[in-house]
Amino acid sequence: MKRIGIGISLMAAIAFLAIGCSEERKTHSRGFHLPEGDVEIGKTTFADMQCVLCHTVSGVELPDRGLPSLPKIAIGGEVHRVHSYGELVTSIISPEHVVSPKYLAMLSKEERAKEDIDSPMPVFNEEMTVQQLIDLVAFLHSRYQLIEPESDPYFYVMP
Repeated sequence: MKRIGIGISLMAAIAFLAIGCSEERKTHSRGFHLPEGDVEIGKTTFADMQCVLCHTVSGVELPDRGLPSLPKIAIGGEVHRVHSYGELVTSIISPEHVVSPKYLAMLSKEERAKEDIDSPMPVFNEEMTVQQLIDLVAFLHSRYQLIEPESDPYFYVMP
């Protein structure tokens, strides 16, 4: 009887994980949903809005268009947790919401000691259309690769 209970619990956990990892959840974030964006147009928007001035994108060659060379914050790549669409939208429309730890690491010890550190990212809310935002987020989201945690097939938890 104990085995049946463990089997049912295991099946329930697998079903819960499968639901949580569905393709549809990528564009959802607790009630937040974006229509499907165009990754290639988002890539163009990224360059046109001069995001390349301060950012690189994992695995993507972007034109710098002769812009000054500044320290770059990398976006995308291999991560243990992919940013949701809601988090990416928030980072774009409200850059002051959370200052990137990558940016903070670039600051001197004295600059980091300040009580209030502003994000250097400008706000594009007046210049960017909603469609550009949707496409940009689709592009950025596509550049993250989730690193699956290693599992031990012999790991067993005693009931």
